[in-house]
Amino acid sequence: MSGSDNTVYVSRLILELASTSHDIRESAAIDLIEIGEEVVPYLIEALHHSNWRVRQYAAWGLGQLADARGLNPLITALNDPNDAVQEKVTAALGELADKTAVEPIIHILQTAPANVQVVAAEALGTLNDKRAVPALIAALGHADALVRSAAAVTLGSIGDKRAIPALRETLNDPNDWARGNAAKALGSLRAVKAFDSLVILLNADGHWSRYFSAWALGELRDPRAVGPLLIASNTKDAFFKRHCKEALLKLGYRKA
Repeated sequence: MSGSDNTVYVSRLILELASTSHDIRESAAIDLIEIGEEVVPYLIEALHHSNWRVRQYAAWGLGQLADARGLNPLITALNDPNDAVQEKVTAALGELADKTAVEPIIHILQTAPANVQVVAAEALGTLNDKRAVPALIAALGHADALVRSAAAVTLGSIGDKRAIPALRETLNDPNDWARGNAAKALGSLRAVKAFDSLVILLNADGHWSRYFSAWALGELRDPRAVGPLLIASNTKDAFFKRHCKEALLKLGYRKA
């Protein structure tokens, strides 16, 4: 295909990203990615398209290609007025894995709609930069449970012990998913001071709280957990039983 023909083809695919048909949009997006780095300038230009779907797929495409040329245009596009576009832009910056984006994404975590904040917390986990820790700790107090959960996950992956007190508080979160992810993060951080709270969580109402507290107790490697885990493993919940037994094995209890 000649250069002019390819330009026409790429331009047509960009237009198809605005289609009302999901299948047409998806097909066009995949075709663009398969062309490779040649489409990066077109996708950067498409970040300014009047149709939000085009901007959304352009951001997704730049994330998939992970080309450094997309970094600054994507950072600028964080200000897009459409939150669905903001989600894809934020995720794409995580895919690029350039820490220049850390501070802009922190700002998104603090100011964007909740659905975008969830993606921001996830992207900060990918970037793994401790500058994000204070904002992530603050996000544990967010009104939206998914934001709190995503913040807990990322704090566990970053591994900064400054997060331990706030994560211990999150073990009392009214949302099971948030409690569970806080427990898992505390396990990753080897937060021995959370031992008693994690034992209590073995008997929580929510299954995620129980599953992840058992996992976390295994990570703490504290032999005091053997008794509570043995008791908890006497359950009809096969998944929870497996988590308890795996934790017991980590603690050196071979009869598990």
